[in-house]
Amino acid sequence: MSTAIVVYQSTPMLGKSILPNGNILGMFNQNKLITKLNQALEKRNSHWLAVLDDSIADIDVIAQEADAIICVPGLQKQFDIKNFPKEKVFYFDSLSYHELKLDNVINFLETIQQ
Repeated sequence: MSTAIVVYQSTPMLGKSILPNGNILGMFNQNKLITKLNQALEKRNSHWLAVLDDSIADIDVIAQEADAIICVPGLQKQFDIKNFPKEKVFYFDSLSYHELKLDNVINFLETIQQ
Protein backbone atom coordinates (compact mmCIF):
# COMPACT_ATOMS: atom_id res chain seq x y z
CA MET A 1 0.00 0.00 0.00
CA SER A 2 1.30 3.43 -0.97
CA THR A 3 0.54 6.49 1.13
CA ALA A 4 -0.50 9.90 -0.15
CA ILE A 5 -0.48 12.54 2.56
CA VAL A 6 -2.89 15.45 2.20
CA VAL A 7 -1.28 18.67 3.43
CA TYR A 8 -3.73 21.45 4.26
CA GLN A 9 -1.55 23.92 6.17
CA SER A 10 1.43 26.04 5.22
CA THR A 11 4.91 25.46 6.57
CA PRO A 12 5.19 27.15 10.00
CA MET A 13 7.13 30.40 9.90
CA LEU A 14 8.73 32.50 12.60
CA GLY A 15 6.11 34.67 14.28
CA LYS A 16 3.18 32.61 12.99
CA SER A 17 1.04 30.40 15.20
CA ILE A 18 1.85 26.72 14.70
CA LEU A 19 -1.42 25.57 16.16
CA PRO A 20 -3.48 23.81 13.49
CA ASN A 21 -6.82 25.36 12.68
CA GLY A 22 -7.84 22.88 9.96
CA ASN A 23 -8.83 25.53 7.44
CA ILE A 24 -6.92 27.20 4.68
CA LEU A 25 -9.66 28.33 2.31
CA GLY A 26 -12.77 28.88 4.34
CA MET A 27 -14.46 26.15 6.31
CA PHE A 28 -13.86 23.18 3.98
CA ASN A 29 -13.64 19.87 5.79
CA GLN A 30 -10.43 18.02 4.87
CA ASN A 31 -11.85 14.82 6.32
CA LYS A 32 -14.52 14.86 3.61
CA LEU A 33 -11.79 15.06 0.97
CA ILE A 34 -9.93 12.12 2.52
CA THR A 35 -13.10 10.03 2.72
CA LYS A 36 -14.18 10.72 -0.88
CA LEU A 37 -10.68 10.22 -2.24
CA ASN A 38 -10.19 6.90 -0.47
CA GLN A 39 -13.62 5.71 -1.67
CA ALA A 40 -12.72 6.60 -5.26
CA LEU A 41 -9.31 4.92 -4.97
CA GLU A 42 -10.92 1.78 -3.53
CA LYS A 43 -13.41 1.62 -6.42
CA ARG A 44 -10.45 1.59 -8.82
CA ASN A 45 -8.69 -1.13 -6.81
CA SER A 46 -5.81 1.26 -6.33
CA HIS A 47 -2.82 0.57 -4.11
CA TRP A 48 -3.02 4.13 -2.74
CA LEU A 49 -4.33 5.29 0.62
CA ALA A 50 -4.85 8.99 1.39
CA VAL A 51 -4.22 10.22 4.93
CA LEU A 52 -4.43 13.65 6.48
CA ASP A 53 -1.20 15.32 7.55
CA ASP A 54 -0.96 15.43 11.32
CA SER A 55 2.52 16.98 11.50
CA ILE A 56 1.47 20.62 10.95
CA ALA A 57 3.18 20.64 7.53
CA ASP A 58 6.57 19.37 8.75
CA ILE A 59 8.13 18.05 5.53
CA ASP A 60 10.78 16.10 7.46
CA VAL A 61 8.06 14.02 9.12
CA ILE A 62 5.89 13.85 5.99
CA ALA A 63 8.76 12.69 3.76
CA GLN A 64 9.37 9.67 6.00
CA GLU A 65 5.80 8.41 5.53
CA ALA A 66 4.66 9.73 2.15
CA ASP A 67 4.98 8.12 -1.24
CA ALA A 68 3.18 11.20 -2.60
CA ILE A 69 1.96 14.54 -1.26
CA ILE A 70 -1.36 16.16 -2.11
CA CYS A 71 -1.65 19.87 -1.33
CA VAL A 72 -4.84 21.89 -1.02
CA PRO A 73 -5.08 25.14 -3.01
CA GLY A 74 -2.85 27.99 -1.91
CA LEU A 75 0.13 25.91 -0.81
CA GLN A 76 2.25 26.17 -3.98
CA LYS A 77 4.31 28.92 -2.39
CA GLN A 78 3.46 28.35 1.27
CA PHE A 79 4.54 24.74 1.77
CA ASP A 80 8.27 24.00 1.58
CA ILE A 81 8.83 20.51 0.15
CA LYS A 82 12.63 20.82 0.55
CA ASN A 83 14.18 17.78 -1.18
CA PHE A 84 10.98 15.80 -1.66
CA PRO A 85 10.65 14.87 -5.37
CA LYS A 86 8.56 17.54 -7.12
CA GLU A 87 7.09 14.94 -9.46
CA LYS A 88 5.42 13.29 -6.46
CA VAL A 89 3.58 16.43 -5.29
CA PHE A 90 0.08 17.27 -6.51
CA TYR A 91 -1.48 20.72 -6.03
CA PHE A 92 -5.26 20.93 -6.14
CA ASP A 93 -6.80 23.85 -8.00
CA SER A 94 -9.58 25.65 -6.13
CA LEU A 95 -12.48 24.41 -8.26
CA SER A 96 -11.49 20.73 -8.13
CA TYR A 97 -10.84 20.95 -4.40
CA HIS A 98 -14.12 22.57 -3.44
CA GLU A 99 -16.23 20.46 -5.79
CA LEU A 100 -14.31 17.27 -4.94
CA LYS A 101 -13.40 16.57 -8.56
CA LEU A 102 -10.90 13.80 -7.96
CA ASP A 103 -10.04 12.47 -11.43
CA ASN A 104 -6.85 14.55 -11.79
CA VAL A 105 -5.44 13.60 -8.40
CA ILE A 106 -6.29 9.91 -8.90
CA ASN A 107 -4.67 9.91 -12.35
CA PHE A 108 -1.64 11.64 -10.84
CA LEU A 109 -1.30 8.99 -8.11
CA GLU A 110 -1.67 6.14 -10.58
CA THR A 111 1.22 7.48 -12.69
CA ILE A 112 3.68 7.32 -9.78
CA GLN A 113 5.78 4.18 -9.97
CA GLN A 114 6.56 2.36 -6.73
